[in-house]
Amino acid sequence: MALGGFFIWTHTFNLVRRSSMLYHKTHPKPNLSSDIENKNQLVAPLLSDGDLISDQQSFWEHLKTSLHKLAEELKAPPTVAAIVGFTVGSMPWLKSLLIGEDAPLRVIQDSFKMLGEGTIPCITLIMGGNLTQGLQKSGVRPMVIIGVICVRYVILPIVGIGVVKAAGELGFLTLDPLYRYLLMIQFTVPPAMNIGTMAQLFDVGQEECSVIFLWTYMAASLSLTMWSTVFMWIVS
Repeated sequence: MALGGFFIWTHTFNLVRRSSMLYHKTHPKPNLSSDIENKNQLVAPLLSDGDLISDQQSFWEHLKTSLHKLAEELKAPPTVAAIVGFTVGSMPWLKSLLIGEDAPLRVIQDSFKMLGEGTIPCITLIMGGNLTQGLQKSGVRPMVIIGVICVRYVILPIVGIGVVKAAGELGFLTLDPLYRYLLMIQFTVPPAMNIGTMAQLFDVGQEECSVIFLWTYMAASLSLTMWSTVFMWIVS
């Protein structure tokens, strides 16, 4: 679960952010300028051939743009938090200063822990708001919803059984049946609530996210019951 959270708040966070930037660029807000400004825009002279050639980016400019995008992704708050966490955890002397009952700077750990404890209630409130929007609006086609439910609750659990079985045969897993059951149940849970939080944060895909969340969480009760029975039969 920790690795899943790290993956969601780094890779998925950057994917949603880039998609939102592209969406807002291709769907700009309506321009409220006056008619005079619109006329001035219509009679603006076109660029000459020399201007078009000068606007073409060179290889180094493309490379600079790519490095700038990479730097922007690395400066994202979840990525910075993950790097800081790995740095503190990998250095014993720094870890002993911040983490533990006898740590001199334990107040920093307590402060972050207090902030982290409010994350789950906030995500739950956002999730409830998304489900309410899903009852009021439906901008997603039924076939898309059915496809998401089939992939999430039919294909992924079967893949999970194969992955856990293969890992067990290769000796990567212990013989503890409860551990294997928990690994397989991870392939059956509904979509992560953090996706809804990201949609709200970047103001993109909120209606689609709310509709998909509504139906997937409604189907989760039946899916979890059925697959839990199957998983217990497999590990028994």
